[in-house]
Amino acid sequence: MRYTITSTQLNFFRKEGQIEFEDLYSSIEIVTLKALLEQTLAVANTGRDLHRGNAPLLDALHTSRLGQVASGLFGKKRLRFVFTQFGNFFEGVRPIEQISSMTETCGGCVLNLHTGVATFYSAQFPLDFAKLEPPYLLVVFATDKARYRLQDSDPCTHLLKRLGYGFGDLITEETHPLIVK
Repeated sequence: MRYTITSTQLNFFRKEGQIEFEDLYSSIEIVTLKALLEQTLAVANTGRDLHRGNAPLLDALHTSRLGQVASGLFGKKRLRFVFTQFGNFFEGVRPIEQISSMTETCGGCVLNLHTGVATFYSAQFPLDFAKLEPPYLLVVFATDKARYRLQDSDPCTHLLKRLGYGFGDLITEETHPLIVK
């Protein structure tokens, strides 16, 4: 089912830089997603990009309404994952654009895996990571024209080199799938 963003919600997001949605996931979907993340984390030993190479987890993210809502809020028809991060990783207060090693970063979503609340943030919103209630999943979005860039404030800025990228390279579907096409 398609999720419709109201003009009131969109205006609030544009003014405040963030907005919460309580009904994007059912309680069963949240339990399933959390279990998939925990199973994958046990094998991967890192919470970064657990969706990569994990078809059930990627499918769970694709079938969710996250992409629909992000597309509506960010005003972009085609969005891709910049990265996903499960669990505490970042510290302090930082806007999403400062933790992203990609151009065209639109913003992100923090999905609280206890309550199911999805909070979307603009790329410039000062996100206080100390105030986030674990467990959560951070999903960061960019347009389909995103390029890899050096971002010293992203602790994982060099991870994409392991995938064959050089600074300035256009990001591909194979490593960063489109969530909204």
